[in-house]
Amino acid sequence: MIATRTHGGTALRVDDRADLCAVHLRRIADRVDDLLAESTVADFDLATLLTQVPAPVTALHLDARRVLVHQQSAAVIIEAEATILAIHTAAEAYRQAEQGISETFGGLLDFFGYVTGRAFALSLPVLIPVGVAVAATASATVTLLDVTGLDTVIAQHFGIDLSQTAAAVKEDLIRLAFENSDATGAVIEHVLPGFVLGFMGLPPTLLDIDADHLLWPHDSGSMTAWVLAGASMFGLLLPSDVEVWRAAGITPAATQPPRDIDELYVREAGRHRGVDSGQVRIEEIASPDGSTRYIVYIPATTDWSPEPGPNTTDLTTNVQGMAGNDTVMREMVRQAIADAGIGSEEVMLVGYSQGGITAGSLAADPEFLADVNVTALVSVGAPISDFAIDESVEVLSIEHEQDLVPDLDGNENPATDKWSTITVDYDPQALRSAPNLVDMTDAEFDAKFASAGAAHSSAAYTASIALMARAGHPDLRRFTDRNSGFFSGDLKDTKDYQGKRKRH
Repeated sequence: MIATRTHGGTALRVDDRADLCAVHLRRIADRVDDLLAESTVADFDLATLLTQVPAPVTALHLDARRVLVHQQSAAVIIEAEATILAIHTAAEAYRQAEQGISETFGGLLDFFGYVTGRAFALSLPVLIPVGVAVAATASATVTLLDVTGLDTVIAQHFGIDLSQTAAAVKEDLIRLAFENSDATGAVIEHVLPGFVLGFMGLPPTLLDIDADHLLWPHDSGSMTAWVLAGASMFGLLLPSDVEVWRAAGITPAATQPPRDIDELYVREAGRHRGVDSGQVRIEEIASPDGSTRYIVYIPATTDWSPEPGPNTTDLTTNVQGMAGNDTVMREMVRQAIADAGIGSEEVMLVGYSQGGITAGSLAADPEFLADVNVTALVSVGAPISDFAIDESVEVLSIEHEQDLVPDLDGNENPATDKWSTITVDYDPQALRSAPNLVDMTDAEFDAKFASAGAAHSSAAYTASIALMARAGHPDLRRFTDRNSGFFSGDLKDTKDYQGKRKRH
C-alpha cells in the first residue's frame, strides 16, 4: 500500500483526544450527579418512609448505608471534577507550548523576510543598473548565438543544448518548490509578507498584529488580496457575473450512487477533464432510510490565463476564491442547487483543486449554509485551511505530500473529530498498479508523470485514491460509514450545469 499519514478524525492530536476524554468524563460525572439527586428525592418518598416504621433498626442501618453511598458518590464526583480540570489544563498547556514554538518559528521567518526585503529596497540603486546590464548582456548573447548558429556548434561539440539547459533549470526549480511544499508554504505565509513589508519600509511590528484586514500584507490571504489589487490595475483577475444553464453532461450519468471515495473522485475528475470550461454536476440519491440526499461535484481549473474570459474555471476564479471573495463558480453552484430544487435535504460537496477551494469557501459561508444543508465535504489537492468550515460539516481532505497547491495557504488543515486529512507520499512508481494507469506503456507513464507538478495532477490523485480504496484505508472507510446515505440507495436523477462569465 502507498504510504499515508492522517491527522484529524481517528488520528486526533494528543491535546484534542485529551479534551474529548474530558468531555466524556464530564458526561459521566453529570449522570452520577443526576442519579444522586434522584435518589435523594426518593429517600423522602412517603411510601418509603412508612415502610420504615415497623422495622426502625433496619431503617437506621439502611439510612447509614444511604449516607455512606452519598458521601462516596460525592467524593467520586469531586475527584472526577478535579480530573476533568487537570485534563483540560494539560491539553491547553500542550497547545500553548506548541503554539509558542510555531509562533517563534513563524516570527523568525517573518523577520528574515522583512530584513531581506529591506536590504533589497536599500540596494536598488545598485541592483537596478547591475540587473539591467546583466539582462542586456544575456539577451545580446542569446541573440548572437541564435543568429550566428553558435548555439548549434556548442551543442555539437560540447553536448550542451542551451535551450534544454534553461528548460531543465526551470523544471528543477519547480520540482524543488513542489517536493518541499511545506517549506514553500511557510515562505508564502511568512517570508513573502515580511519581504513586502520590509521593501515598503513599514515597521516590522505590523507583522505581529493579529487582525483580519488587508491594509498591509501579513499572511497568505492578505498577499493574495494584494495580488488581486495589483492585477486589477491592468484589467486582470477581475470579478464578474455569470450566466448558468442546464447542459448535456461532459460524461454520461451514472446509474448508481458512488460505492466509495474512489468512485466519488472519478466522477469529480470528469467535471473538468479535457474541456475548456468545467461543469457542476448534481446527483439526487434516494437513500435506504427513505430520505433524499444530493452530491454536488464542483470542477477544477481548466484555464490559466489571468485575463477574465467566458471560462468560469479559470485563474481568476482561483485567486478570487483563495482571497475569500465570491466567485463565478460559487454563484454557479448556488444557481445549480436552486434549479435542482434542493431544500433541507443533506448535501455533500465534492471538489478537486479549484473545486475544493469553492466547496470549502461555501461550507464556511453562513448565508449559504442557512439555505443549503451541507453535512459532508470531500476536498482533493485543495488549499482550504483558511476557511472556517462549519463544525457541523464532516470533512475529508486528501493531499499529496509533494503537491504544492494544498500548501499555498501556508497552514495545515484543522485536526478535529469531523475533519480528517490524509496526506499521501507521492511516488509515481508506487502508483503504477492503479487501475487508471495499468494500461499505459512505460513511455506514456513517464511522459505523464515526468513534470515536477505531476503530484497535483488529477490522474495522480485518481491513482492514489484507487490504491487506498483497494487497500481498505481506514479513514476512507470511516468517512463513507459516517456518510453512508450518500453511498447507498438509488440514483434517481443527474443534472449538469454550464456557466459563462458575463462581459461588463
